[in-house]
This record gives sequence, structure tokens and C-alpha cells, in this order.
Amino acid sequence: MKLFTQLTAALSAIIALAGLASAQTASTTLDGLPNFSNAGLPAARLNTVTVTLDPSSGQINGPRGTTVGWGFSVTWQSNAGDKLAFTGSRLVGETSALTTGYKDYIGRLSGKTNGVVAAGETWTRAFVENRGGLGAVPILSSANPGSGYVGQLRLAFDVYDSRGPALGETLGSFEMLLDVSVLVDTESPVDQTITFASIADTTYGSAPFTVSPTASSGLPVTLTSLNPEVCTIAGNTVTIVGAGACTLLAAQAGDTQYNPAPLVTQSFVVAKAPAAVAIAGRLTQVFNGTPKSLSALPQPGGLNVKLLYGGDTTPPTALGLHTVTALIDEPNYQGSAENFLSIVRGVSQADWQAVNFTTAEQANAAFSGPLADPDGDGVPNLLEYALNLDPTTAGSAGQPKVTRNGAVLNLTYVRRMDVADLNYIVEVSSDLRTWQSGAGFTQEISATGLDSVREQVVVADLTPLSTVTKRFMRLRVTVAGSSP
Repeated sequence: MKLFTQLTAALSAIIALAGLASAQTASTTLDGLPNFSNAGLPAARLNTVTVTLDPSSGQINGPRGTTVGWGFSVTWQSNAGDKLAFTGSRLVGETSALTTGYKDYIGRLSGKTNGVVAAGETWTRAFVENRGGLGAVPILSSANPGSGYVGQLRLAFDVYDSRGPALGETLGSFEMLLDVSVLVDTESPVDQTITFASIADTTYGSAPFTVSPTASSGLPVTLTSLNPEVCTIAGNTVTIVGAGACTLLAAQAGDTQYNPAPLVTQSFVVAKAPAAVAIAGRLTQVFNGTPKSLSALPQPGGLNVKLLYGGDTTPPTALGLHTVTALIDEPNYQGSAENFLSIVRGVSQADWQAVNFTTAEQANAAFSGPLADPDGDGVPNLLEYALNLDPTTAGSAGQPKVTRNGAVLNLTYVRRMDVADLNYIVEVSSDLRTWQSGAGFTQEISATGLDSVREQVVVADLTPLSTVTKRFMRLRVTVAGSSP
């Protein structure tokens, strides 16, 4: 035992050169053992050790997630009958990400664990899946197919005299290095599928939402919008940009482990957003041979509206009742409204007189004339006619009214829609002498239909009451074509 340190150092240098000379077989001659006598046994003069790996190429292939390893055979030539014991092995540089670490299983060998009995005997041990043999390398399940690890296998031996490890003297220890490699099998890619849940229909203007298709491989799925004018996709977020049908395409291109997945699509419908529309204008208009039209007020404002008169875009000219339909004409909004436009033959003052007065009364201008006031209520016939009142019954109902609306005055009156021979003029004054009307002084702010021939009109004075000490409003009616 006193020679152990010196002998080990000398032998290690020799074996390092011999062991690396071959990638699959290492052979060394132990020619440095001293001559000595131990209990009369002859001293060693020549000891040759040859180690061959199995597979002999020094390379092992295996699929991911499995354990691979090397078997070996040892041939021991000894002139003095010394015995050889194999004491362990390890993989130099075993920190490779390819494996989880080399395992030495020499201690689990059965049979001649102490070495070769006689000179020239070959000692063989094969690696098997139950981890019996020289050593095992578990390949990581995450190892990349085709990747490899190249390193060195370090084998350790002890040399004893002919009595062996149980009784004999340890003559020395030495190590051998063999080049080895592990290569992960290249696997044929397997199929994968995409799971893509259906997408509920939605409406233009709805908030962005996410979709979550998944691949059975666990690889990321790529989404593409086949209708970017309807919906766009960024990552997994869908944004609605228009009404219509939208189809999303889910794809997974595969990798070294997985084939490309069959493409999967999901479609959904984006309905137009609802919009309100109102038909505006005089619903009863007097026939004069020219087209009579209405207008439309959409909400939200600024939307295009198509007006149809009995299904036609041309405004009517004929007497009678005409159906009017307003349709929102937008790619992303929908809405409609319906009403009726009545074109009537214009009522004249003579017609009105014939209805309200006898023949004798019509012949008496002092009773039925425009400025006469047969019922004595202070309202002349012309104004009674304009307001559609009964000229023979006194009363204040239906007459114009002035009210205060915040900072200004408003005048409310009834206007006939079935006459064409009257002018309605709202005037304002601060002294009852000078009267003013029209733009800059008054503004009509509403006209609401009361029935088929009358509408209630509200006109605002544009002069704030805070700027004047007195303010007056009146309705003046004139016969069309006459001087003011």
C-alpha cells in the first residue's frame, strides 16, 4: 500500500495517452509494477488491460425520454496471476442539457465483480434497460431530436496480487479514458390538431374580444382574418371594424416534432348597428304641380338616409296620400321610419267663407270680409281663417300665445298646411311702433303636426330680455301676393 500514490501517478500518465488513441477500444500495458515478494507469491512483470465498449463505435442513439448506455468487455493478460477489479465509471462533462446525468451501475453487477480470474480471460458486461451493466444515460424528454453529446468515459480499475481483493495486496490503481457520444434519434413528426371554439355573432360597435384556439401539440396558434374589412386580429384580440361576415383562420406550422396542423376556420356575423331616423317636414302640402318632398333626421347624426315615396326616390306631385319611407343608407348602420305625405288641393279664403257663412253673409263684406269680426272676439276673419277658427263663435282658444322661455320670448300659434294664399309672419318690437321679423330677429324652432291640416309652430325672439326693458311679439297674416 505504501507504493499506491507513486504507482497511480505513473500509470495515469501512460494510460491517458493510450486511452485516447482509439474511440472505441483502449489498451494499456502495466509495466511499471515493482518486483517484490508477498507471502512467497511471484511479483508482476507484465500486465495488459484491453477494454472494448459495446457498441464498439463509442456512439449510442436513443429516442427522447429513454435511457441508453454502454456495455463493455475487459481482457486481462497477467504473467504473475494478478487480479483486476473494475471499481467504477463516470461520464466526464455530464452537465450537458441532453441528459439528466450519467449513472454508474458497476456495483450492481452480478457474477465476477472482483475481476478476471485467470490471465487471458475476457470479462463482459452488457447494458440493458434494467440498468445492469457499465452505466446509463437518461435522455431528457425535452432534448432536441438530432442533438448530441460528445464526451469521455472514465473507467477506474484496481490491481491486486493473485489472492484478489478479499485477501491480496493492492498493487495499484489506474484509470482509462474512452471517447463516447450520445445522439438523440431524429423522430418522425407526429400529427397535431387545432381546437377552435365557435364565435358568437356580434354587432358593429361592440368592444374588442379575445379568442383562444389551441394546438394539441401545445405550440402557439397563428390567427389571420380573411375579412380585414370586417374584423382585424392582433395576437388573440379581435377588433370589429365593419358589418358583414368575418372568418378567422387558425394555423400551426409544426416543427421537428409535429406536422403542420390542418387549418381550422371559425366564422361569425357582424350585424349592422341600430340607428334611429325621423321623417321631418310638412306632412300636408298644397298641390301646385311641383314635387313635394320631406327630409330625414338620423341619429347618430351625419348618416346617409334614403327617402322613398311609395318605393320611388322621386318626390310625388299628384294629389293624395303618399307613403314615405326613410332608410338608413350606411354599410355599418341600419334603421328605418315610415309616415305619410298628403298633397291636398289648396283651400282658399273663398272656400273658407263658403263653409262658414250663408250666401247672404258672403255677399255682405262687413260681415264676411277679411277685416270683419262677426263674433266680436277681436279676431278678424282673415286671422280666423289663418288659424282655422270658427268666425261665428267668440273665444280665445287657438289664438297665438307669447311665453317666456328662459332668456327670450316665444310665440306659439297654429298654422294651416292646406292653404296656399296666406303668409304667416312673426314680428317683434320693443316699443309697439317699430316691428321687425325674419333672420336676425326671429327663428322658428319647431313645427309639430296637430292633424292632417294643422301644425303648431313655435318661434323664438332672438333678442335676450336682459338687453331690453320691454319686448313684444305678434303674428301678422297677409294674403299671398298682396303688399305687406
